[in-house]
Amino acid sequence: MKNYILLLTLFICALTDMASYRIKNQVLIFSAAWLLFFESFIYTNGDPVSDILSAGIVFLIFLPFYMLNLVKAGDVKLLMLLSMYTGLHGIYSIAGTTAAVSALIVVLISSVSHEHILKTRYPFAFALLLGALPLWY
Repeated sequence: MKNYILLLTLFICALTDMASYRIKNQVLIFSAAWLLFFESFIYTNGDPVSDILSAGIVFLIFLPFYMLNLVKAGDVKLLMLLSMYTGLHGIYSIAGTTAAVSALIVVLISSVSHEHILKTRYPFAFALLLGALPLWY
């Protein structure tokens, strides 16, 4: 069930990111709170402490990229949430697919808008949603 909540969260974030290049904090907070509640009280094999630790590790990894303005804060928070759901091994398995999808999206957007490829803005949450889809097949 938690995979469906994650997929729904990624879908909502992708829609808002495509519309306004923003990821709503309310969606991320609700999803993280639901996961921690679910793993604390319903799913007895869950480990909320490791979820929080994996989110902290992802934060430390992406903090330099945020400080260099290479990623936005919403993208980092979404990656932290994804690591809470899938663990660090899930992030590694999603990274390759997301990188390929991101490259394809950037090339398509820059060719349509005739903008320099390094200045192209694109909705990262949409690329992350497409990159995470193989987890469920």
